[in-house]
Amino acid sequence: MESGQTKGVILDAAYMAISGLSTRTFDLTDRTKRVLFFYKLLFRHSPIVVIQVPERSAGQQYADVTAATRALTDEHDLTVVVDGSPNSLPPELLTTIRQVVVEVRAMSKEMIESIDEFQGIVTRLKKHGLDEATFAVLGGVPALYRDVKRVSSKYPAPRDTEFVAEVKGFLLRTLLEALTKNIVRASANTDEIIKIYKECLKAGTVLTSVELKARGKALDYPNKVFRETDVNKRCVVEPATAAVDLILRNDIVNDDQCDAYVAHLCSTNAAKSG
Repeated sequence: MESGQTKGVILDAAYMAISGLSTRTFDLTDRTKRVLFFYKLLFRHSPIVVIQVPERSAGQQYADVTAATRALTDEHDLTVVVDGSPNSLPPELLTTIRQVVVEVRAMSKEMIESIDEFQGIVTRLKKHGLDEATFAVLGGVPALYRDVKRVSSKYPAPRDTEFVAEVKGFLLRTLLEALTKNIVRASANTDEIIKIYKECLKAGTVLTSVELKARGKALDYPNKVFRETDVNKRCVVEPATAAVDLILRNDIVNDDQCDAYVAHLCSTNAAKSG
């Protein structure tokens, strides 16, 4: 599904998935109702429909997920799971009173290192004193660790020198992307929130949505710099990624500072492991 899709397009996609049709050559609604009737008869419950909502760029319209979800639940008694980020979901979807929001947060370092798929790459990173630096920049995001795993497969032992150089390069590129594509290109509104956030860092306090509103500000979406999340029953504004967090906390403003910071992280980690 693409950003800005209408209710009808989303419903047609759901109906085709339920009815097993690849093209809209029949009356999808009637066929879907028949399939659901026999499904419920056999399994005693309705199927679950998953709607995956892609990232929305600045200026793009939200997909009409709210209306489509309501139609699927009210008219067909379906359970609908909407998979998307705050950047892609219309605000109305999260205020229907009937929704259950499950926030998927980044994993801890221990959780990442316990995943069987990453045992080999974690062992190799620790061998070269890169595990702490890697987690600091990437955070607990499995998809990013898969990228590092591909680096390892590209430079298998004994090509350790190339492997180390490539991992450091990957960490540097991740920081540079967070700086140049997310922070530098942020809206004027987000620039002001960055200043407020740094004030809170210096004061040792957290920035809440209530505090932000009191200052006449609110997050604009899509937003690659900040996100809102529930912490101890408060809506807290925090950096969207680990890389953005490092940049804001360390006042990194240019490429040279990114390079120096990655070198510092890696050397500190290597010294500890050594």
